[in-house]
Amino acid sequence: MNKSSSVILASTLHDPELKLMKLMNPILPTIKALFKDRIVCCTPSTQESVLNFLKDDGFRVIVGNSMDQVGNYKLAIQASLEYISDSKAQKILYIDFDRLIHWIYLNPEELSKVLSNNTEIDYLHLGRTSRAFETHPPTQKETEGIINEIASKILGFSEKRDIISVCFLISKKLGEHIINMKNSTITGFYSSWPIIFWNLAESKEYREVEGLEWETPDQFRDKIEKIGYKKWLTEFQSANEWRKRVKLLHEGLLEIYQLAEFKFRGKR
Repeated sequence: MNKSSSVILASTLHDPELKLMKLMNPILPTIKALFKDRIVCCTPSTQESVLNFLKDDGFRVIVGNSMDQVGNYKLAIQASLEYISDSKAQKILYIDFDRLIHWIYLNPEELSKVLSNNTEIDYLHLGRTSRAFETHPPTQKETEGIINEIASKILGFSEKRDIISVCFLISKKLGEHIINMKNSTITGFYSSWPIIFWNLAESKEYREVEGLEWETPDQFRDKIEKIGYKKWLTEFQSANEWRKRVKLLHEGLLEIYQLAEFKFRGKR
């Protein structure tokens, strides 16, 4: 078993408006070359044509029971565990499918090196470089930056790391642990899972990559061409988007709080 084929892809996909279909087709051969086994958990509102398109290309497609993010992530990881026959050699890469598409378009060589050089550890946390993080809009930078700062302090890092990047390489043992966990919120796992993985893993590394830059504009190319990127970005950062990101921040902090051990300082 070569190193690239020892990594199983676990991903989730939400595509109710067929925004990703055109982007998928040119890079499917690269995905197939990088991952022998490919599992995608799609939301119930994802178009049937997308599901069939992936199935016809050899993906194992699962349809989630709801729009519950944590439930769909667990379904993808649980299905991936079924493909592990050698728990020491094989690992699972979790990445959102739209981010995987963008990474391959941007820098497939970087992704290939990640898969080839890091399969001997229990946990590899993939964070965004400073440049990649800065490509995101304020709605994400300002909220995710708070999570990254607090989680980095809890983990004892001397500097802030990108904890909420939602991209990681995990062992079978870590995958089994996380799918059996109960989460108290829908999105807090984005923040809490990396802390859990880092503490449980016998061997672990943190690496920053360029390929995790902001992928969302890929789905809005037609509109961006019509009205320009600056205007589109202003519209994208709507009140609803801010509420969504603040909710994610709130739930992330709640789940981090449940993991951390707080002690009152003694009176002076």
